[in-house]
Amino acid sequence: MTKDFKIRTYKKQNLMLKICLIVFLPLIFALPSPRIIYSAIIYNRQNTSIQCQITWRTPENYILLSKVLTIPKHQQHSVDEHLIDMGTWTGRAIIDQVQCESDLVLNAPFDGVQHPSVQWIFVVTSDRIISLGSLKD
Repeated sequence: MTKDFKIRTYKKQNLMLKICLIVFLPLIFALPSPRIIYSAIIYNRQNTSIQCQITWRTPENYILLSKVLTIPKHQQHSVDEHLIDMGTWTGRAIIDQVQCESDLVLNAPFDGVQHPSVQWIFVVTSDRIISLGSLKD
């Protein structure tokens, strides 16, 4: 290979790299943030105690665990964040479902979530679970 050939090849490769960056970089940054929550606060607006089951999943979408909470009437309960040992890294468990009593169910992605959030507020009424927003936003 001649020196002139190497220079032309380098310039072509450099030009291709620049073209790829111009074309694909805006697409990478245009991806929306994941609509996930890591912790929550559940308010019980009912006149009786309720039981709610919270289900978490891993970042790879596997169901991780479920926990049943009893929330007294007109009280709240904090749902703490869970860390997961993924072997070579530590992940955060994602709240996947909130089910209160047997007939009120809310599944992720939850209304109003625009980006990864903590301390997301859910309000449980007699006929639905309302996804309100985050205390941290």
